[in-house]
Amino acid sequence: MKNMSEQEPSHWPSINNVGDFVIQAGFVLGPRQIDDFELVYFPDGTQTEYEIGERLFVLNEPCFIFTRPGDWHTYRFAPEKNVRHLFVHFDYASLREADERFEALLQEGHMFLARRHMLVTSLMEKMLWIANHQPAHWPRRLAVLVSASLEELSSFSAQVAEGETISLPVPIQHAITYMEEHLTDPVKIEEIASISGWSHEYFTRMFVAATGMSPKRMLLELRFRRAELLMMGGFSTVKQIAYSVGFRDEHHFSKMYKKVRGITASDYIKRCQDPLFRHTVSVLDPYTPYPLNRNILVNSLVK
Repeated sequence: MKNMSEQEPSHWPSINNVGDFVIQAGFVLGPRQIDDFELVYFPDGTQTEYEIGERLFVLNEPCFIFTRPGDWHTYRFAPEKNVRHLFVHFDYASLREADERFEALLQEGHMFLARRHMLVTSLMEKMLWIANHQPAHWPRRLAVLVSASLEELSSFSAQVAEGETISLPVPIQHAITYMEEHLTDPVKIEEIASISGWSHEYFTRMFVAATGMSPKRMLLELRFRRAELLMMGGFSTVKQIAYSVGFRDEHHFSKMYKKVRGITASDYIKRCQDPLFRHTVSVLDPYTPYPLNRNILVNSLVK
């Protein structure tokens, strides 16, 4: 059986060392450079300062610090209290090769507020538990947790905090509501833009900035979500569903659904044969930041 270092090493971080230290008040670490990557979690706001290049971060609330190899940086630990911090040093080919998964992380560096990344706080604490107790396959488990932490930090670094509802500009909210209310109609984007009071070009630019997708793509997504609820119910044909969500051509609906979702509408219906899917109940839950009762297929190859 292959060990951790022999199993596709470039696919996972290579963990060098981890620790959970309490540092004496007033200690200064640096200026220094490191040869690997470092992720540090400060569980308390302590007024510790982290300086990198010409940027200074005051760590006045729980946060993460991400440092790259070769970056000159200095830690000035709080002058009046001891400072606890959890850290992991690692190397990772995907980061050195600037994998697009970590684009936001690499561009925006260096400090990330813990309140926006509650999952990562738990992952860091779990890393230290694993490293101290060293259960079976513990180096691989550390690598997986570091990879997950980096994915989370990168995914949310420029977006809404985990679990929060995205606050969209009012004109964008009105546009999406209009889409939802007219899914059965052949709505045009120009018509939707007029609801916002903006020009078509400005509306499209603002919509993409706020939602991460174009108005046309959002309208298609909303139509597919409505269609999937109907397909889960199992009471309509693909043709009937296509017409009920604004398509005037069953074949166009099927073609677009396959292109976007990766499977055909007929296959989706087959994947929803479980009686559980036939007995969902529509409820209004303002605290859940995503729509309920969606059977989201991750692996389209699994039957």
